[in-house]
Amino acid sequence: MKHTNQQGITVLGGLLSLAIVGFFLTAALKIGPLYLDNSFVKAAIDSLEEENIHNMSDAEVRRKLLTHFDINNVRDIDTKLVRIKREQTHTKVSLNYEKRINFMGNLDVVVRFENTYDSAR
Repeated sequence: MKHTNQQGITVLGGLLSLAIVGFFLTAALKIGPLYLDNSFVKAAIDSLEEENIHNMSDAEVRRKLLTHFDINNVRDIDTKLVRIKREQTHTKVSLNYEKRINFMGNLDVVVRFENTYDSAR
């Protein structure tokens, strides 16, 4: 009767697996909130569909977006970045921005977001 020894993961393999899992967990915890905030920004932009923004002033459109941001606790988006372009028959509202976060050490991650609503849709 022959016995074979089972071999598991080595210490080095275990540490490498732990480092990889830690890297991706760090990425998710640091970058994930940026995407969550942008989902609220997108919802605010999309909520303009319920308004007659073609007849609203630029200040009223920005105030409407700011109210939506306050309700959803989006604090670090400046409504001065909102671009409102008026045409004869429709109005286009866009909020394009980027966020830079320190990922680890001297490594930064830059994430760009583009959100647009066109009342002609």
